[in-house]
Amino acid sequence: MSVGSLYGHGFDVGQRGRLEALGFSLRTQTSVYEGAQLCHFIDFATGPALELIEVLDSDDYESFVPAGMAPYCPGISLVVGDGSPAGLDDYERAFADLGPYRLRVPFPGASGSAAPGWHYLNFARPVVPGTFIWLTAFDQPKPPSPQHTEHANGVLGVIGLLFDLPHEGLIRLSHLASEPLAEGRTRIGSVNVTANAAVDPSGQFPLEAVVLRADSLDPVRRQGAVETEFAGRPALRIPTNPLAWDLVITT
Repeated sequence: MSVGSLYGHGFDVGQRGRLEALGFSLRTQTSVYEGAQLCHFIDFATGPALELIEVLDSDDYESFVPAGMAPYCPGISLVVGDGSPAGLDDYERAFADLGPYRLRVPFPGASGSAAPGWHYLNFARPVVPGTFIWLTAFDQPKPPSPQHTEHANGVLGVIGLLFDLPHEGLIRLSHLASEPLAEGRTRIGSVNVTANAAVDPSGQFPLEAVVLRADSLDPVRRQGAVETEFAGRPALRIPTNPLAWDLVITT
């Protein structure tokens, strides 16, 4: 299992422009999802993409919110195994207590009940409080997404997630990922997940920060990010908005 993407709300044109000024390159392609959600993406050479969501119509969005999702909460897409839709069956049976339900979205240009597409396993009972976590699989061949993974600030990819939660809040996630939970830490693929993280809570939801790795902090430091420390090393923090996670950059 791996983290496919991480989304957060509240990324209007001003928020996106600030991230670009800090040296991040956004994918040229945008998407509009159900619920009047305009999505921009930041791709990396390693790890999941960041999905920046702007809600264009609050009434449309609030009528869309599915079971298990707190309105405007951050979300994490977990890709099962090799991505095969059949891989969702075992999880649906094993986590029946979470109220799993399936959705399918056809690939662009495909239509009909048998059209190839993405397959999602959502949970009516949240895996992690205040966070929408779902499993993703897809038919083959999966259409490629245009990506731009080089950034002027030298950021290479996502390496961690920091939650403002007691460690018990990650128990179901560790079970879902088939990874141990020890001292509030677990992992999903290459991404470390930490509860009771040493961060300054600034948002409305428990997913406080996404940790990114760079070869050097200087390109971001020159743009005025906040000096901090992470795992005993110098780091920079980029506050975003109260609906989303902040960004913590370390080396």
